[in-house]
Amino acid sequence: MHIFSRLSLTIILSSYLISGCQPQISDFVSQSEHNQNGSFAASVSSSGKYSVSSSLYHGVSLWDLNTNGVKYNWYQTPKDQSFSMFDDGNAKAQADNNFVFATAIANDDSYAVLADKENFSLWDISTGQNQGYWQVRQSKVVYRTKTINGATKQLSIYDVVDSNKCLNPSVEKNEHCVVVGNIRAIDVSNQGKHILIGKSNGVVVHITIATGRRIEFLGHQQVLLDQEQKPFHINNAINSVALSPNGLYALSGSSDQSAYLWNTKTGQVIYKFQHHNRVVQVALDAQARFAFTSDSGEQASIWDLTTGKMISQLQYISRQEVFSFARFSHNGRYLVTGAPTRQLTLWDVKTGKQIKHWLVSPRKNSRPASAVVYSAAFINNDTQIISESSSGLSEVWDIK
Repeated sequence: MHIFSRLSLTIILSSYLISGCQPQISDFVSQSEHNQNGSFAASVSSSGKYSVSSSLYHGVSLWDLNTNGVKYNWYQTPKDQSFSMFDDGNAKAQADNNFVFATAIANDDSYAVLADKENFSLWDISTGQNQGYWQVRQSKVVYRTKTINGATKQLSIYDVVDSNKCLNPSVEKNEHCVVVGNIRAIDVSNQGKHILIGKSNGVVVHITIATGRRIEFLGHQQVLLDQEQKPFHINNAINSVALSPNGLYALSGSSDQSAYLWNTKTGQVIYKFQHHNRVVQVALDAQARFAFTSDSGEQASIWDLTTGKMISQLQYISRQEVFSFARFSHNGRYLVTGAPTRQLTLWDVKTGKQIKHWLVSPRKNSRPASAVVYSAAFINNDTQIISESSSGLSEVWDIK
């Protein structure tokens, strides 16, 4: 899954549709309010039975979409760990605000993961119980300095002394403990056995919960040298990740203009999907038939996972089309995408042609009337789609 709201995206809107497509409509079959003040993260399960929705002051809610009732309310911060800027002084109280911006639900509806910039947690959907809280590793770094008019100034640039741990930092040596790579995207496998994390420093981490095994995929890291021949990294932030239901394969998309499908046991690259702009969205078909990758420019492609060859490119007429979400239908005929322009769009997998699209509802009384589509799923034998958006609304749409 992905973080979308934090990406800096240039969006060009188009008021025209591809010739021959059905007209744009906003008629939903049903609508339910999940967050009155809107949400800034949400995920719908592949089955369409559940969704998780994150709001600033009310934590994260797990919704049963069949009954449209809240099943559980979750908080990223444990009761004995306070991090809120607006803490009420009670060390055992839960945080007054919630910073979860990335969420995901396992393909088998068993577990959900939540993440803020530096922490993530795993939750059992059947019991509502937390299965663990974790923090991203801190690294030991030394900040570079520069002498200006005889005075030494500390720069924001630092050299990493130890990327895996930070023990006994030396003040004399100007050593500090910092999180080098913040969390930007997260996903979880069936039964919550594996978690996949995409970070801002170009590293993708695969974690096996039972054993604690970690493997770091470094394929997106490109090291360059500065004028002093010291290494630095280009913008290779991970913008989107997807994990296969069995946890054995991962797809990661980065600002380095590439997406990789790789084996989580060995770290070996299976396919590289090259783009000409930063890759902002990726998706894997749960039945291992297809992959989807899209960038911030003009390329959005569907790939055959058997051959690695392109099946189709999405055909849209706007110069730039940015997607906030993508998912394949159970029957393999369709792809549904979401966008930050309220657009929920249905595509033909084989041809890349647009079949139909809708506008999700904006939050009431919002100005301007806008919404980001966070997630969607095919329901009722792929005849309908259910969506969640930043408006805090869940809506159902007819495909035919």
